[in-house]
Amino acid sequence: MSLSELLAAKEIRRALIVDDVCDAIPTAADIDPGNEAWTNFSDDLTPALRRRIEEAYPPAAETRFDELITTDGYAATLWSLRGELGEIVVPLFENYIEDQTADQHFVDLAKQRLEALGLQCETSGRDFHVAAQNADVVLIDLFFGKMQDPSALNQSKDRLRNAIQPRRAAPPLVVLMSRSSRLEDKRDEFRDDVGLIDSAFRIIRKSDLEETGRLEQQLERLAENVEDSHKLTRLFAAVEDGMAKATSRTLRLLRKLRLSDIGQIQQLLLSAEGEPTGSYLVDVFDRVLQHEIEREAGIIDAAIGLNEFSSIQHPPPYVAGSPDLQELVERLLSQNSERLRLPGAVGVAVTFGDVLTMPAGADLDRLKQTLLVDMTADKVLLVLTPVCDLQREGAPRILLLVGTRRPLGARDWSYGEDVRTATIRIGGELCWIKWQIKHIDTVSWQGLDAALGNGDIRVVARLRESHALEIQQRVLSGLGRVGLVANLPATFPVDVEAYVADLDGRPRRLDVDALADGAVCFVGRDTRGDEVLKLVLTEGGCDGVIAALEGIESGQIAERARTAFGHVTGSPDLRRMLTSGLDLRSAGSTSWFHIPSETGTTKNVPKMGLLAWNYAVPDTPLQNKDLSKAGIILLVKDLPAAQAPGLDEAMRSGLAGSIDGGAEDSGGTDSLESVLQTATGAE
Repeated sequence: MSLSELLAAKEIRRALIVDDVCDAIPTAADIDPGNEAWTNFSDDLTPALRRRIEEAYPPAAETRFDELITTDGYAATLWSLRGELGEIVVPLFENYIEDQTADQHFVDLAKQRLEALGLQCETSGRDFHVAAQNADVVLIDLFFGKMQDPSALNQSKDRLRNAIQPRRAAPPLVVLMSRSSRLEDKRDEFRDDVGLIDSAFRIIRKSDLEETGRLEQQLERLAENVEDSHKLTRLFAAVEDGMAKATSRTLRLLRKLRLSDIGQIQQLLLSAEGEPTGSYLVDVFDRVLQHEIEREAGIIDAAIGLNEFSSIQHPPPYVAGSPDLQELVERLLSQNSERLRLPGAVGVAVTFGDVLTMPAGADLDRLKQTLLVDMTADKVLLVLTPVCDLQREGAPRILLLVGTRRPLGARDWSYGEDVRTATIRIGGELCWIKWQIKHIDTVSWQGLDAALGNGDIRVVARLRESHALEIQQRVLSGLGRVGLVANLPATFPVDVEAYVADLDGRPRRLDVDALADGAVCFVGRDTRGDEVLKLVLTEGGCDGVIAALEGIESGQIAERARTAFGHVTGSPDLRRMLTSGLDLRSAGSTSWFHIPSETGTTKNVPKMGLLAWNYAVPDTPLQNKDLSKAGIILLVKDLPAAQAPGLDEAMRSGLAGSIDGGAEDSGGTDSLESVLQTATGAE
């Protein structure tokens, strides 16, 4: 299916190009109040010309010149009178006209390319609110103004946000374009401040509109995922609207509580239970608000639509190693640290689900004598005594579960049967806790109070009730965990290098600037429940590798590698693998693993590339068994240990194995080929 057919099939028919070059009149910022030409212009103005300007713009007669040059009205007047003002005004508009000419060239190019794809194309300047209501895709300039300062950026963001506000549930696809070198740096800020989602947003340099297919690539990616993007935006719009309504209803209910009601609640319930009034009311608000959110049919309907989401077609990530998924899981498992300021019970320093650890400078010997618990700096304690017993001091001692705090890395993100808190923030950093269900201790009330008072131990986090209950049940009853929202996949960054086999059969590194952005490894599980480790390149990395390969003639490649190279450059297999994920479990550090092709089996190209992780690439020709598969050579390299986990951690956790990559078939169920067969349904 051609791109034109794809766009038509996805009902993407109308495009809008938004650029301040389309405005017929410049603003004061476009000319720049700091322009040195203003001084000469003022000096060269004759009395007759001043009177003419004042006739056209009366405020000029009563306003100081340094203030006039900052007003849009004065700039517009000079622009309209430039024919009468003559040569003295030419230097003033010289840079503006030059920039307009350059930008207009790119707008014309974009319009030609969009119309060539069968799209109805419209152009607009800053006032594009009405035009945006019917656009299916919007190409918008990063800066509204020639100054390219924060004000120009904010104007672009604010106007687009206001334009798509009426259609938040079905916004247009957006392509951000600019000549500025800051396009990459401002991409995420622009997307997040406008309120766009990643899969419905792309960027392009204006220079890429010339003699490249970059615009078409970006449109194809947007179009392929447009249905799922719309489903996701509908959910976010429904949540935004539903949250406001749910909050309003919750407050309306709570405001009906009179002081006399709260007094009765405290006297008849809270005092007996030993629970503080403020803590209790926040708990009530939590539960009522959740109930009211669940009442919103719009949220539920939008969520039902996402149940049909398919991961077969999805865009590559923009950045490598994003921690957003871990941040979400942290919020699912633990309360915000501010909540710790609300005590769980009157006169009791801890509550069910509290996590305790030693602060820096704690006296370890004194702590061990006080608590009679074998503590170390990396150990944490979880309070598992029921809330009612804590509030009433119904238990003579407090039940604690001992765990070990560890840095969060790829090998630590598991879906196994061990008891763990997958991610939690302690001391401002994300980590995870492995709970030792066989290591249970109890401490006296007096001992815990003394340890807290001495500063040898403190409450650093509080698990959400559902997660704490899950751990408690695993410890006390062994009946299995309470159903929770599934943990999201973890990510960590790596470096990637790409090579081809030169005429001598030696790996020759490709010069791909975008690979400097790194890549991301996802740790998760497949449909069989097995843990997987997948490499996904960033969008720029994918495009850079493909472009570098396309620039190489087959005559520059070793003869034995040309068949595999021809398949890599002539089929979509490599792009699909790089964007959807390349299995790293078979990638070792002592030899090359042969990357299977997806569509090459019938073309006698079952293997199309080589893959290794932390392999010291020798400066010698590849062995014949590797050379015939060397259509593309990919080397994954760990970042410094302080930045991210790597191959050693993955191998120790069983996510990656030292498989003989040179073999024709690995023979194991964890090979990339078997994963591909499972994904495609092949026998």
